[in-house]
Amino acid sequence: MKLNQLTALTTDRECKSVATGFQHLDHLTGGLRIGQLCTVAARPGVGKTAFAVSLLRNIGVVQKVPTAYFSLELSELEIMKRLKASLTGSWEIVPCKEITPPADVIKEMEKIGFHLGKGRNIEQEARQMMEEAPVWIEHDLSLGLDEIISRIERLHQENQVQVVIMDGLRLILPAYKTEQVQALQKLYRAADRLGLAIILTSEINLSLEIRGGSKRPCLSDLRDWYQLEYFSSMVMFVYRPEYYYLDTFEDMTPAEKMAEIMVEKNIFGGTGNVCMHFDNHASFREIPYEDNGTSLAWT
Repeated sequence: MKLNQLTALTTDRECKSVATGFQHLDHLTGGLRIGQLCTVAARPGVGKTAFAVSLLRNIGVVQKVPTAYFSLELSELEIMKRLKASLTGSWEIVPCKEITPPADVIKEMEKIGFHLGKGRNIEQEARQMMEEAPVWIEHDLSLGLDEIISRIERLHQENQVQVVIMDGLRLILPAYKTEQVQALQKLYRAADRLGLAIILTSEINLSLEIRGGSKRPCLSDLRDWYQLEYFSSMVMFVYRPEYYYLDTFEDMTPAEKMAEIMVEKNIFGGTGNVCMHFDNHASFREIPYEDNGTSLAWT
C-alpha cells in the first residue's frame, strides 16, 4: 500500500476512538480504539458486570453511540434493571419517585443528561433516556461465537453499531487452547473488519485468592491470559479492597465504596490506575476534581 493511502487510512479510521465517558480514564487511555479488542477482567463478584453496564450507560445511553450488549450470564431484564439502577442510583428498595437526591448527586446526574425539572423525577428521566438510546441487549445461551458474530455484523449493517460489549466471555470460549486462539482471532478480525470497539469481560485465575501478599491482579492472573492479552490492545482489571475485607488501599486511603480500574496494558495510550466510586453493585461513578483542580482519580 502506498504511503499516501496509509496516511488517508490513518486519518480516516485508525486514530478513531470512542470515549468511555469516564473523563480520567479517557485521559489516561485515549478511549476505546476502533477496530480493537479491550478486555475487562476481575474475580467473580468484584464488579465486572457493573463496570460493563456503566460503560453501556455512558456510551450508549448518554453519548448515544450505537452499542450492542451481549449478556452471556444475565438475562435482558436483569441487565435492564442494572442499567436503570446505574442511571438512578437506586435498586428500587423504595420507588424512585420517592427519592430526593442530594444536591451534589443531582448536579452529577445533570452532567450525564438528566433534566430534573418541576414535575419530573428520576424514574421518568431514566425511562426516557433508555427509550431513546441506540442500545441493543441480547441474551441467548444457545448462540455460539459464529452466530454472535453474525448478529454483530447485522447490527452493524442495519443500525451502525460502533461498540460491542460481550459480558461472560468464558461461556463461549472452547475448552482447548488452540480453539480458544481461533475464537479470539475471529473476534479480533470482526472488530478490525467492521471497525468496531469490542469489550470483553473475563474472570481471572483462582490463584489470586490463595497467594499471599497483595491481591491486586496482574496480567499473569488473567484466565487464558496469553491469548486474551495477545489479542487485546487494552487490558483493564477491576480491583476493590472491600472484596478482600480491607478497609483501606495501600496508601491508607479509605476503601469504602471505592474501586480502582487498573489499566495494565494499552498499546495506544498510557497505563495506570483510576479510582472510582462503586455504588451498591450497580454502577461506577467518577470522582470529581477538587476545588483546586487536582484530580482525585489518580493513584
